[in-house]
Amino acid sequence: MLFSKTKYLFLLSLLFTFIVLLACNDKEITLLKEKPAITTQKLCYLKDADHGHGVIYNLGYNTNNQLISFDGFPDFNKINYDNSFPKKVYSSFDDSYYITYEYDSKGYLTLINFLGKDSRDKPFEFKSKVYTNTKKQIERIDLIMPVFDEVLVTKFEYDANSNIKKMYLVENGKNKLLLENLSFDDKKSPYLNTPLNNLMMYFTIFSATIGGENTTYFQNKNNATSTKIYNDSGDMTYTYKYEYTADGYASKAKVTKKQNGKEESHDETFIYTCK
Repeated sequence: MLFSKTKYLFLLSLLFTFIVLLACNDKEITLLKEKPAITTQKLCYLKDADHGHGVIYNLGYNTNNQLISFDGFPDFNKINYDNSFPKKVYSSFDDSYYITYEYDSKGYLTLINFLGKDSRDKPFEFKSKVYTNTKKQIERIDLIMPVFDEVLVTKFEYDANSNIKKMYLVENGKNKLLLENLSFDDKKSPYLNTPLNNLMMYFTIFSATIGGENTTYFQNKNNATSTKIYNDSGDMTYTYKYEYTADGYASKAKVTKKQNGKEESHDETFIYTCK
């Protein structure tokens, strides 16, 4: 009888140990299941951009992911760097004209310099002073270009995400609103991982002033969904509807422009290389 009782207690002890071990294993399995998956954010570099109306850009990069070619833009298609700073842009088809960029000791853009030769083979040089704040945002440019008879003073305001919110022309000491991005999405701009925000700022001013086009997508981190350009011949409003990649970059856009009661639309597409 004593042996049977001892055997019974031994078996009961084994059963209890087995239940405890099983419960611990279940907890370990549960913890493994509940462990969050680690995702790696990809960086996507714009490869091809079709902005409609025949405006098509093809972008090329070096092994350091620096943009070195920008085919399809009439002013330049090549970019040279000094360390990490884009210093010179030029056309491989026309060596009579190029643009240089200067920075201060902190890497803030300070000067855009247009150099070349005119139709009479006479050299010219136009220096545009750039005023940049501590966030590396361009707040003002005193733009001097061969196509302008006088200095075009332009000022900028930004939203909390460093997107251009307003662009002003300064005339007779007063700010005249030229362009206003009324709203943005929370996704990534196609040109986010390129240096074109600084390189193309002069063109953004030029295109809004002369043609009433909104090219602030070169500077913005997000995508404008509504824009207004104030024009003497009639204000223009732009609305944008986007599709996005799995990595959160704009892949397609439906752009609708309204001016003087007339409406027209076009499509834009963007192709990336992601790493």
